[in-house]
Amino acid sequence: MYRIVTEDKNVEGIKAALIAFDLDFTLFRGIGSWRGREEPSLAVELDRISRETAESVALSIKAMNDQEAVLLQEFPIKTDLL
Repeated sequence: MYRIVTEDKNVEGIKAALIAFDLDFTLFRGIGSWRGREEPSLAVELDRISRETAESVALSIKAMNDQEAVLLQEFPIKTDLL
């Protein structure tokens, strides 16, 4: 599973990009910190995709929102759809 953590802005654009990549996703809103400054954050969880696809999505979000960086986390877990 992969998680992309980004600033909570342009959520509709992010959702449109995820749909364009033909991905299933879950979004979580929260509060984060970037370089000591609190900001609204958005976590995008993606499962059953390759590392390459996760990186492409993260870079797309980064460019779309004109951000210096986004966080990409990788979790080695087993998931099942029931």
